[in-house]
Amino acid sequence: MAQHVKSTNFEGFHVAKRGVPSGFHDLYYAAMEMTWPRFIGSACAIFLVTNLLFGAVFVCLPGGLLNAKPGSFPDAFFFSVETLATVGYGNMAPATYAAHAITTIEIMCGLLLLATVTGLTFARFSRPRPSLLFSKFAIVGKHEGQDALIVRVASLRSQPIAQVSAQMSHVEKLETADGRVSRKINDLPLVRSHNPMLTMTWTIIHVLDPDGPLVAALRARRKARILVAISGLDTLLATPTFSGRFYSASEILLDHEFEDMIVELDDGAFEVDIEKVHLTRPLGA
Repeated sequence: MAQHVKSTNFEGFHVAKRGVPSGFHDLYYAAMEMTWPRFIGSACAIFLVTNLLFGAVFVCLPGGLLNAKPGSFPDAFFFSVETLATVGYGNMAPATYAAHAITTIEIMCGLLLLATVTGLTFARFSRPRPSLLFSKFAIVGKHEGQDALIVRVASLRSQPIAQVSAQMSHVEKLETADGRVSRKINDLPLVRSHNPMLTMTWTIIHVLDPDGPLVAALRARRKARILVAISGLDTLLATPTFSGRFYSASEILLDHEFEDMIVELDDGAFEVDIEKVHLTRPLGA
């Protein structure tokens, strides 16, 4: 049996899974997962193949269609298109009971196909989209005089995100004496893990234990992977939103700080420069 490969793409993380079921195992998920060009191409291909099949059936019915040239596949094909789309221009029509029966089946197929594509299109448009922009780098900087692991996120929405919660974890790779490898997820407590209303930016801070294994791994530039996950409620769409990012050791800057990206205007309003969310500088620079 052929092996199927699927890729899991998460910001900063990529996994290829072998031996997973094919897309026919869950057609709805496969349709939601594919790109827009592939989705539109698949819908067009199904529409074309369906009409080719029904066109071939109509060609095999001598005298089955009024005003169609005998044995003409183009006439049969375009009659099938008009029938499947329930257009019915009227220049060609079923002439026998057999043709009427096949037309009835095709109309039902057309209704089901239209309903399915419409439902999938709406579902694809309405699915949640990432609403937060994560800084390209996590930093080891200072928080109230202590070393801290810091990540910055900025809201991309015009309306606030409510009931926001954040989690930070250290994905630790463990290797036993017999060569077996496992991974352990260590939750990292945050200075503030909840935000009632996120309108601009949020700096997520974990104060590092100076004697802890994470500090040693970061300072030694060993393979350390940090996961940050944030969830909340989109106040405009009233739908849950989720964003997350992995940071590898090469994406964690030591002894840095984030540059300011918020400016308070004279009238009391605030201006946020989203492009500055990634900007950092060495401590003391």
